[in-house]
Amino acid sequence: MEKHELVDKNGNKTGKILTHIEARDPNNIPNGYYISVVGVVIINENNEVLLQKRSRFKRANPSKWGICGGKVDLGENPIDAGVRETLEEIGIHLDKKELNLLSINTNEKAHFTVYYIRKNVDINECKLQEEELEEIRYFKIEELENLDNEGFEWLDDLKKII
Repeated sequence: MEKHELVDKNGNKTGKILTHIEARDPNNIPNGYYISVVGVVIINENNEVLLQKRSRFKRANPSKWGICGGKVDLGENPIDAGVRETLEEIGIHLDKKELNLLSINTNEKAHFTVYYIRKNVDINECKLQEEELEEIRYFKIEELENLDNEGFEWLDDLKKII
């Protein structure tokens, strides 16, 4: 069973561990603790962002557009989790040495670390994790603000580097 170590507001591991099922319910995360979540923004040579549309059957954020990512598993760090999640979700292996820190944000119960990579990913070569995703597509950065999305807190930081 998957487990996740909670972090403090700075992303430091705390030793407090929740099962994957426990981590789904924000009420199980004590005040001052956060679930560590990672995201990976893939940007092609045309400065377009690769997004994935979540399955309409997902419990959280069904049919919304977002980036590759998810919870950091016990024993992982965010960058390794980003590589793992990208491989699981779209079948693309990333070299963690090519990932760059884009942003770090915290809300009431989650600590988000977002990386970016400049890589031309051929969407026809991707293998979608069917229980998670319905579609992947490239978008121009100006199209992102009008999408039904699961949260683009990293968008302003991305605009600064493009």
